[in-house]
Amino acid sequence: MLMEGNHMSKLMKFVHAVVLTGLALTLASCTGESGDGRAVISLNVPANANLLQALREQLPEYETEHGVRVQLIPFTGQEKLYAMMAAGQAPDIFYTNTVVRDQLAAEGRLLDLNSVAAGDSFVQQIRPEFIQRGTSIDGGWYQFCDWTYTYAVYFNKTLFDQTHVPYPDSNWTWSKMIDRARWLTRDLNGDSVTDQYGIFIPKHFVSAFERMNGAEFTPNALLFDLPQESQEALQAYLDLIYQNKVMPEIAFTQAQGMQVSQMLNTGKVAMVVEAAPNLDFITALKVDWDMAPLPRMGDKPPLYFRSASGGLSLSSSCQHPHEAWKLMKWLITQSPYNTPNPVLREVDFVSGWEARYPKLQETHFRQIWELSERYDGGDTRDFVRYSSWSSNAILEQLSPKMDLLFAGKLTVAQLVQQSDEINRNVISELRKILRNENLQPAFREKINEELRLQNVVVGDLE
Repeated sequence: MLMEGNHMSKLMKFVHAVVLTGLALTLASCTGESGDGRAVISLNVPANANLLQALREQLPEYETEHGVRVQLIPFTGQEKLYAMMAAGQAPDIFYTNTVVRDQLAAEGRLLDLNSVAAGDSFVQQIRPEFIQRGTSIDGGWYQFCDWTYTYAVYFNKTLFDQTHVPYPDSNWTWSKMIDRARWLTRDLNGDSVTDQYGIFIPKHFVSAFERMNGAEFTPNALLFDLPQESQEALQAYLDLIYQNKVMPEIAFTQAQGMQVSQMLNTGKVAMVVEAAPNLDFITALKVDWDMAPLPRMGDKPPLYFRSASGGLSLSSSCQHPHEAWKLMKWLITQSPYNTPNPVLREVDFVSGWEARYPKLQETHFRQIWELSERYDGGDTRDFVRYSSWSSNAILEQLSPKMDLLFAGKLTVAQLVQQSDEINRNVISELRKILRNENLQPAFREKINEELRLQNVVVGDLE
């Protein structure tokens, strides 16, 4: 249920400011022709040193083969992207999640990929569900979903061996996880201070356990809701910290400033939850490690997380859209961080990753991936869970409340009691969105339809 921090809430507030100030829809691309007459394609990429270095090594060959130049623009946050757009310098290719995609598509800022991919046999190589995930409510394909992943529990085998604790397996449950975490939570020097914790689950993974606990979510929900199964999962998560005392407090881990890989490497924790696969994470691990599926919640059937949001979008102001489409295909099929890629039909994803990173052959990565495919619980993150039109209004209110919850200063019951207030403010925000003259008709109609389903009188909003 949690997004990754308050960043997305602040970001979408910026988006709404852009919408309401009526910025011009025609955005000049920041690229065009290079000095030697070649088409220049600008690519907004994560400010990840390893990724940037790998791209810089591989792109010269691509540029020579295709007669273009690729301008890399390190991605330091969505605010920079919107600032570039506001200045009329939108990059040609950039990352969007579902909410950002729909917001920008509704203003005509994104190119429908069908216009450049029509007749391209490559489209048949893409698994249909990933095209569907990148399609907005007006039928436009505005996002090339370039990746998918699941979650796993990574653990330090040495710490398990030292305490003779059995490794987790595919049949373990939440209660068995707690048992192992208790055995692994230790005061190592007798000063009554915990030096080693059994487990650490970053807060943005909690929604996966809501789903494992049987919570049902309607994707892109207009209003905030916290079903009973979600409440139970949230309480179980809090109990790890405050009752079972097998997990460090969130504020403490934030103050330490340690990456999750460092927590595992230094022995501060014995188990952590992280994405699988996660190249930066697994290459940073220096201990003898393995991985296991997320624990089941009691006797409930498994529903493992599978990401379904995020990908590459193409600016509607791109001067060379067909060249940009070629680059997008290359990024999916040949770039160092995206290959082999699970969004493609004929790719043996697990074997390919095991070949590139032999350590994975010694782990349960294959089992975890196959379980996630067999028991696909979907994506429960906020920008999939909530509607693109209400997500900002929900999260702007919810994020500080969740911070209080995780700090032990708000109970789950108190959070639930604030649902009506949150949703009243959401409906108020929708009034502003419906008044935006730049909103494309198909998106306006969809918002109205969603409101009618929630028994909200549309006329009152307009």
